[in-house]
Amino acid sequence: MKKFVVVYLDDIVVYSQTLKEHLPHLRTVFERLRGNEFYVKEEKFSFAQHEILFLGHWIRVGTIRMDKDKVRAITECQAPTKVKELQSFFGLANYYPRFLRGYSKKSSSAYRSVEKGPQVAQV
Repeated sequence: MKKFVVVYLDDIVVYSQTLKEHLPHLRTVFERLRGNEFYVKEEKFSFAQHEILFLGHWIRVGTIRMDKDKVRAITECQAPTKVKELQSFFGLANYYPRFLRGYSKKSSSAYRSVEKGPQVAQV
């Protein structure tokens, strides 16, 4: 069976090459949802979009890009000075490692320091 749906928790994306193909895909998904007593809220439903925001990424045919609000939050945040602030920054930046050149190298030492916790000098 050809794949045409992506599910993450309570977010569902149905994608198709054409509108003619999209309608049966939607019907299949709706029937499966209804058969399991799940329903779609009308206010959360978008039909036949060429571009969508999904899990913090703008997706359109052939491209994925970062959400501008998240980019702004990353670029304008103050340098973390506390472990909780660093963890919060990682929570945001971890959505976008593919877009941040050298992210894994740059973040690994900070991760290690968070994992070790506060250091206590032995006397």
